[in-house]
Amino acid sequence: MDKIGRIKELVGILQKAAYAYYGLDSPLMTDKEYDDLYDELSALEKETNCVLAGSPTVKVQGYVLDGFTKVRHTKPMLSANKTKETNEIKKFVGEKSFYGSYKLDGLTVVVRYKDGKFTQGITRGNGIEGEDITEQCKFIKNLPMNISYKKDLELRGECVISWDEFRRINKDLDTPYSHPRNLAAGTLRNLDLNINKERNLSFIVFECVTDLKKDSKSETLIDVYNMGFEIVPITKLNSTVNQVHDALQPEFYQYPVDGIIFELDSRKLSESLGATSHHEYCRMALKWEDELYETKLKDIEWNTSKTGLINPVAVFEPVDLDGAITTRATLHNVSYIEDLQLGIGDTIQVYRANMVIPKVHSNLTRSNAWKLPDKCPCCGGDVEIHNENGSKTLHCMNPDCKTKLLGKLVHFVSKNAINIDGMSEATLQLLIERGWVKSFKDLYNLKENQIYLWKYHTVGFGEKSVDKLLENIEKSRNTTLDRFIYGLCIPLIGRTASKVIAKEFNNQAEEFYDIWCHSYDFTKLDDFGDAMNNSMKVFIRDNYGWIAELIGEFNFRESDNNGNVKQVLEGETFVITGSLKAYKNREELVSVIERNGGKVSGSVSAKTSYLINNDVASTSGKNKKAHDLGIPIISEGEFIQMITS
Repeated sequence: MDKIGRIKELVGILQKAAYAYYGLDSPLMTDKEYDDLYDELSALEKETNCVLAGSPTVKVQGYVLDGFTKVRHTKPMLSANKTKETNEIKKFVGEKSFYGSYKLDGLTVVVRYKDGKFTQGITRGNGIEGEDITEQCKFIKNLPMNISYKKDLELRGECVISWDEFRRINKDLDTPYSHPRNLAAGTLRNLDLNINKERNLSFIVFECVTDLKKDSKSETLIDVYNMGFEIVPITKLNSTVNQVHDALQPEFYQYPVDGIIFELDSRKLSESLGATSHHEYCRMALKWEDELYETKLKDIEWNTSKTGLINPVAVFEPVDLDGAITTRATLHNVSYIEDLQLGIGDTIQVYRANMVIPKVHSNLTRSNAWKLPDKCPCCGGDVEIHNENGSKTLHCMNPDCKTKLLGKLVHFVSKNAINIDGMSEATLQLLIERGWVKSFKDLYNLKENQIYLWKYHTVGFGEKSVDKLLENIEKSRNTTLDRFIYGLCIPLIGRTASKVIAKEFNNQAEEFYDIWCHSYDFTKLDDFGDAMNNSMKVFIRDNYGWIAELIGEFNFRESDNNGNVKQVLEGETFVITGSLKAYKNREELVSVIERNGGKVSGSVSAKTSYLINNDVASTSGKNKKAHDLGIPIISEGEFIQMITS
């Protein structure tokens, strides 16, 4: 391939990677891999003097997600020019006054204040327009809602999650996040504000957009700090480049960072230097070189997850990665292994991405002798390769796989489904391992000799605890059709869809099952599309036998409220935003709406009947859209009057 052809190829690869990183919060490659390709592209552009219009070296990457209100930035949010050479930094700063700060690795956010009150939060988006995340920002614990400065104020910073918080959240997730940056971005863009509330996001200011009438940026940041904001750590003015480098190492900081920003201190000088369409000339980022270590690949392990996805892991000879003895690293998916052309015994290069996460960087041998498993490592069942977002992934196709069964059972017995109180994942794991539970129905048909063994020969289970659990299993037989449908783990069918289906069939399980078996068209129901309809058809086609048997184990009541609550919200659709006072959480309010016959949606549209927001005068995106569409905005108090009057 000629150099121009390689430039075109690199631009395409980097654009795709940028969209996955910024738009989907699902990186296709490591930061190091992206930087290496970026550097190759930059060098080729300089050599050939050919720069494509869509090149990431001249255009800020980033995408605005659908579903958020777009907001135009006061001034374009550009990137920093980057280098891995300290000599380049020294040439950049020259004799000019400068300071250093960490290059935070999170989601860039703009916050605005008026009359001392927080009024708006905006993501970076594409650099010209961002996404309105005002409501989400209200759950960032260190972001002041009121400040002493009473004039208009606009700040730029990074929304981040600390390494400790990252580890705390990941330990409870079936599919953990790969990096705190993805977790922070995913949390801040989540429309369910309860998620934001449960996770400790932080906002770290690195720039004051508003002119506070001081020429020194570092002094302005100190003023911002005195207003109550957390600011990025900065070095003393005019320390040497080497001193800044030594002072700002990642292990000294609680948040993820991927380099150092060298910033010219004078605001007037910075403005006079101007900018390209990609970066301003007043700052430069020093990206850390990830030190590579050689080792031998000993094995590729394949581990089946609860969803049936089989994840590959590299096992290699112990290597000291920056002070941590490491023997394993994720290989992500089948495509990743193919690209590396791995084989047992190959010499590979590994590194600790951002000084924390072990990664396989390259394969020096490239024997390509690896073998794809033809059976699930957990159950021995057949496997298939799927294509997910352009990457090959391996999946177990055995519906009776014990690992997949455990995930389904955990969902089936959960609070919002059948709700078997006290039935933990560890207990289900034990029942599966003993061979006593191979399906949902087996929970209701545990044999007496199995119970005897459980009571007297299983460590940690006494007779009383077993009796109590058996009692709870019997109690769970009295349920509702919507809980039953939700518990079946039908793809694309969540709690709201399950309630719609149950209502359509008058909460009659036999009627629902009979019509379901005769190819009922679910697109007739509200908010059901072709994908959900097909999912329902495929599920009954593949599982109709055991579903009929399972239905026989239950006594279906009409609804959770036994029909005692009037359906006063029949035909009404609500959207909930902002913090709640009268209700403990969003889930409780959703439950009240649904018990009264109403529906809840995540976004405001022409179909919305009411927007519930205690801050009726808020300038949030949902409030603005409701105003534009003429949809009433009501408080919790007004909602309570609606259902009690």
